[in-house]
Amino acid sequence: MKQKLLISVFIWSLSIVFLYSQARIIIPESAESQVMADSLQPPQETQLPIGQTSQLNHLLHDHGAEADSLQKLSRMTIWTIDARTGSRLPAESDTILHNYQHTTLPDGESVAMGFLGPLGSPSFSKIFNDRQETEHFVFNNAYYPYIKRAEELLFVNTRVPYSKLDYHRSGNKQTREERFGARLTSNFGKSLNLGLDVDLINSKGFYNSQSVKNNNFSLFGSYLSDRFEGHAFMNLGKISNFENGGITDETFITDPESIQQSFTPRDIPIKFTNTWNTVGNNRYFISGRYNLGYKDAPKDSLTRVSGEFIPVASLGFSSQYTQQFRRFLSHDTTFVNVDGIQMHNIDRFYANRYYSEAVDDSIHYTSFKNTVSLSLREGFKEWVKFGLTAFLEYDLRNYSMRDTVGTNRTRHRENSVTIGGVLNKQQGENLLFNIRADLGVLGVNIGEFRVLGDIETGFDIAGKRVGLSAEAYMKNIRPRYLQNNYFSKYFMWNNDFGDTRRVYLGGKLFIPFTNTTFSAGVENLQNWIYFDQNKNIAQESENIQILTARIDQNIKLGIFNWDNQVVYQTSSNQNVIPLPTFSIYSNMYLRTKIVNELTLQFGVDAHYHTKYFVQGYEPALLQFYNQQEKEIGNYPISTVYMNMHLKQTRFFVMFYNVASKVIKPQEYFSLPGYPVNPFIFKMGLSVNLHN
Repeated sequence: MKQKLLISVFIWSLSIVFLYSQARIIIPESAESQVMADSLQPPQETQLPIGQTSQLNHLLHDHGAEADSLQKLSRMTIWTIDARTGSRLPAESDTILHNYQHTTLPDGESVAMGFLGPLGSPSFSKIFNDRQETEHFVFNNAYYPYIKRAEELLFVNTRVPYSKLDYHRSGNKQTREERFGARLTSNFGKSLNLGLDVDLINSKGFYNSQSVKNNNFSLFGSYLSDRFEGHAFMNLGKISNFENGGITDETFITDPESIQQSFTPRDIPIKFTNTWNTVGNNRYFISGRYNLGYKDAPKDSLTRVSGEFIPVASLGFSSQYTQQFRRFLSHDTTFVNVDGIQMHNIDRFYANRYYSEAVDDSIHYTSFKNTVSLSLREGFKEWVKFGLTAFLEYDLRNYSMRDTVGTNRTRHRENSVTIGGVLNKQQGENLLFNIRADLGVLGVNIGEFRVLGDIETGFDIAGKRVGLSAEAYMKNIRPRYLQNNYFSKYFMWNNDFGDTRRVYLGGKLFIPFTNTTFSAGVENLQNWIYFDQNKNIAQESENIQILTARIDQNIKLGIFNWDNQVVYQTSSNQNVIPLPTFSIYSNMYLRTKIVNELTLQFGVDAHYHTKYFVQGYEPALLQFYNQQEKEIGNYPISTVYMNMHLKQTRFFVMFYNVASKVIKPQEYFSLPGYPVNPFIFKMGLSVNLHN
């Protein structure tokens, strides 16, 4: 084992040397320079979505990371867009100097995560504030970290072609888990940029019947000029993961010595085999904005040929077409006798069977969404202290799924019309705010509304900026069609749920002297929709209160660093919304430069949360449900790692789940029946190139 490890590290070292002999790296002129507006296009206004103002100011602090040198190159401008209005939103590069190894794990998505084990498998955050709203295609929520969306894409304007390559892997040939990512982008002239993103996950799984394949291919482009701004995005994505229903004997994990025979994780018994979920996501997006404005008179005609274009207002249009499908299929059809009844092996784990053939449930969904918008720009005159945007959106949705009468399919069409607006101030230092509202006026979402707002201010003490921000929202959300109507072999419902009402108020304080961030919030929910202990969808009419408090504390003494994130949560109804009381992520490491260009980070980290009745996972629904049979927690999922950064290259080696080698009994479960990967070695490499 040690010999193989040394050989692997040696091969990776040679690979790095080879890459540097082939690549031409552009180093920033100053390590202290900031991201500057690209001179390739005129200055643009920046409308930030709710919560992003504070997020950008403290993003690096929250992740315990400094910007990569790529981040500081004035050669590149990076942004996202508002999918409704087409507004450009300033964004940070996804390259960081350290903690790169943490971003390659499912655990890295939140302070506490629930997942099936393999990378790419269904997952959810155990931190309630991190969870997203339920999508209309409800099966997407289980794969939220891996689905590509237009509003999350990083658009780029770059003076020189840029490429980014990522690869990490673990396990042997039978259990290999690997992910490959690539981004290639280049400008064609000063206004047009085109790019390609690739994200491929192949996890064979360390436990039986648990492999995952996730293929995502994206094309994107942007065109920027004084008068016109255009963005386009196309993604073809497909996720397939084998389902085993969970292991049936936890003794193999908690007390392996009692088994009294040698075994591998693949020998642990599971519920079923030859069963899988497949989810497809194809998205096509295009947006354009025409800017109305004028050219400012030049102050000095001897040095300026023409004035700078000043946008006053914008007319925008966006269109998004989405094709999504989900299929649950099983070939685990060996007949077994249960209480005198012949049935397929997989059938014995379900109380109901609504058709007799082998399970083959599928559902198709499409959405065709079009939006027009009108924006008044902030700051085109000194007395214009805020920006204002209004929009009108029409969404046509189609559903198709198996009917109760054999091979026929139920088809449903619905539409919705939404109006809304954004009022914001994002220029200046003393007071920034962002208020957004939308209201459903026609179709199935009539009466649905959202009002969201955040405000940020700050003040300087001894030359350091203390940040204060607050966030609030009020939502009335109509139930999704699939929450009211669904048919499959094992589950069927026809509901008439009421609207879910949510009210939230929270705030954040950043103290630069101690590098501390305090945040807290309280939310009231009514008519919450969830899956109960019997795996049936249900709605709780009573009010539920969720209180969350969080402390992010980073400590640095010379080369010694200790980053901590502690989250306290309480739910007034743990039977409906179960939450761990405390969740902790702690990362202790040494960080120094070995030579002028090589940064070394060596440390140990751990994710931990207190015991509670965490949600279980139901493969036939691709949903997480509440259960009261087993508590999970009070056990750290930890790693020992070495992370290195050399110019534009990051690479790491890591031992995952090291606590299982020293803590007995071993209880490294993420969900009931689903242990995380066993003690394994993992390594990875990321290279940024400017050609």
